Amino acid sequence: MDVSNADQVAFRNNVELQLQQGANMALMEAVVWESQTGAEKIKVKDIFEAKRAKSASERNGRTVWDDPTNDGVWLAKPDELYEAFLIENADQLKTTISLGGAATMITAQTLNRARIQRVLEGFYAPIISGKQGTTSTAFPAAAEIAATVGGAAGAQPMNTKKLRQAKLYLREGFVDPTAQAYMVLTAEDNDALLDEVPATSTDFQRAFGAKVDEAGNLIAMLGFKFIHLELDDPNLDTIPALATDGSGYRRNPFWVKGGLVGNYWQQLRSKVGEVAELRFNQGTLGGTTLAATRTQAGRCGTVKCLKA
Repeated sequence: MDVSNADQVAFRNNVELQLQQGANMALMEAVVWESQTGAEKIKVKDIFEAKRAKSASERNGRTVWDDPTNDGVWLAKPDELYEAFLIENADQLKTTISLGGAATMITAQTLNRARIQRVLEGFYAPIISGKQGTTSTAFPAAAEIAATVGGAAGAQPMNTKKLRQAKLYLREGFVDPTAQAYMVLTAEDNDALLDEVPATSTDFQRAFGAKVDEAGNLIAMLGFKFIHLELDDPNLDTIPALATDGSGYRRNPFWVKGGLVGNYWQQLRSKVGEVAELRFNQGTLGGTTLAATRTQAGRCGTVKCLKA
């Protein structure tokens, strides 16, 4: 861990990290979590087929029996995401900063983003289903609200018409109308919604259920709870590409509770110790192993939005 710029400097306050996204509790709470271990691939959901009622049109007629048919939703164990530091003893002697403490802080924030990354990777990825988890179903085009919705011509930023279309998509897919719905908003999306004149009016708030906090962040609207997250963050590794379509439009995720399921094989692996073969310098490592998946196509979708 190179601390050449910190040599001979005593800091009055704790180490400060570079500006970055950290934990997002709102996102994690919108996922249904499990903690199954001991297998490379696990079943996280059994989905049973909908049936039509039969008509008893004959007197004393025979009963027509059905077998309950179900399909599984599966998760494959991904590679661990981790961060590790080796702290050179000579570096520690040259500064009053606790390099071990700094490494711990950096690792904690890195793993928080790793969990966000895995959840969103699972959202955009195909659903793995079937009796043995051998069927792969890509994200359906029908589940994507077009970028042109809400405008006279051309692609539009986030707007209330797109929220209404997303709500309509869920309801027409027979999603329970009482189920809590979630949507990811970037700062740009939040600003675009606030830019619609009625967004802060009392009448609009009553009609659309809009709630705004003291910082100007939309908390909810039209039954959606908003999760504020920057999808173009390069520190989320794979997510900026997954959250952008071929035309460069942002793909904002939305889903209902139960539509996104995650599993921790190991929520946290934490190791701190001296590395004997490296002159007993201190090594720190933190890792997490998790994955997530959509459960049914009708429970999830994306809203395509023009980026500024």
